[in-house]
Amino acid sequence: MKLERLLVTSDLLRVTGKAQSRTGFKTNTEFFLALLGPQLRAATRLPIGLLEWDDTSDFDGSKVYEAMGLTADATGWAELYDSAPNAAAVAAFAPHVEGALIIGFELPPFVQRVLDRLGVPYVDARWHPLRFLDDIFFGFHSNIEAVVDAMEPYHLTAEEVEIHVGMHQASAIRRQGFDTLSTDYDRLLIGQTPFDSSLIHAGRIATWDAYEPVLENLPADSKTGYRPHPFSPEPVASLRALLSRHGIGIADSGSDMYRLLATGSMKELISLSSGTLIEAAFFGIPVRRLLPERQAYLPHPPKARRTENDQTAYAGVYHAFLSIDFWADILRPVLSETYRNERPLAFRADRLRQINGSYWGYSGSGGQNLVMSYNRPE
Repeated sequence: MKLERLLVTSDLLRVTGKAQSRTGFKTNTEFFLALLGPQLRAATRLPIGLLEWDDTSDFDGSKVYEAMGLTADATGWAELYDSAPNAAAVAAFAPHVEGALIIGFELPPFVQRVLDRLGVPYVDARWHPLRFLDDIFFGFHSNIEAVVDAMEPYHLTAEEVEIHVGMHQASAIRRQGFDTLSTDYDRLLIGQTPFDSSLIHAGRIATWDAYEPVLENLPADSKTGYRPHPFSPEPVASLRALLSRHGIGIADSGSDMYRLLATGSMKELISLSSGTLIEAAFFGIPVRRLLPERQAYLPHPPKARRTENDQTAYAGVYHAFLSIDFWADILRPVLSETYRNERPLAFRADRLRQINGSYWGYSGSGGQNLVMSYNRPE
C-alpha cells in the first residue's frame, strides 16, 4: 500500500459516564498534532490530518460500537478497549485510514488490532511513566519491526534514569534537618484517575472495592495512607468509606512524590495500576501492582514489539522526538523518502511539563497540574 498521508489519532472511541460524551478527549488528539505536526510535516513532506470522532468528522464511532454489540458509554468503552475487532468493526475504519501512516497518541489495543488487520502502519506514543527526570517524555511503539529497530539509537537507558535517581537522593540528603518532608504514613496506596485505561481489566474498570482483601491484610505494624492521583485529588465517597473502614487515611497528593521516594522511608507502595510503582522500583522501594500491565515501559526494552509476557513494548525516548531528524530516521523504513535537517532542538528542562500542564507528583518543579474535566468522577 502506497502511503500518501499522515493521520494523527488517539483513543478516539473513548467515552465516559452514562452520556455518550467525547467532551475533552478530542483535545488530546489536537494537542498531539500541534506538538508534533511541524516535525512530521518537515520530516515527511506529506499532508497530515486528524482522525477523530465528533459532530464534525466523517468517522462515526457509534458504528464501531454497534458492530461490536456494545453501547457507547464508559461500560462499553471498557469492554471494547482490549477486545478483538470483528469484521464489521474493521470495515468501519477501513475507508478512513486507507493510504495513511498513523501517528497515534495512546492508541488502545482494539484500534491497534484494527490497523494490523488492515495492514496500516502506525507509530504510537504514550506518556512514559518515569516522570522524575528533567522533563516528561514519551515511550514509542510501532507495528513495523523496521521502525522499532530504527528507534534503538534514541532509547533512554537505565543508566540515564539512575543518574536522575541519584540527584533526587542527593537533594534529600542535603535537606535533612532543614525542610524535612513529613508524612504520617510508611506504606501508601497509590490512586488513579477514575477512567484511566490502565484500570481496565477483563472488560471492566477496576476499583479498590474488588481488592478489599488486600486492605484487610495490610501489616499491623505499618501505617497506611491513600495518596490520590494528582489529576483526581478528591476520592469519591464510596472510596473514602472503604478506606475509613480499614483505618486508612488520605495522604497529601500535593506533596512531592520524588522527595518522598528519595528518603527511602516507604516500606511499600501498592496500586491497582499506577506508573508510580515503576518509578518507585528505581528508588529501591518494594511495590505491589494488583492489575496486570499491558505495556512494558523499560527504559531500554529489547528490540522487540512485545515482551515474553505479551506486553506491548514502548521504548523511552527522551526529548529527541521534538526534533525533525528523529521522525525522518524512524519513518524512513516505511516511506520512500524522508528529510533530515541536522538541527536538533536544544533541550530545555520542564518544557513539556509546562506545555502539557502535567507535573504528576513532581511538585518540587513549581508547576500546577491541569485537571481535565474527564478526570473528575461524574
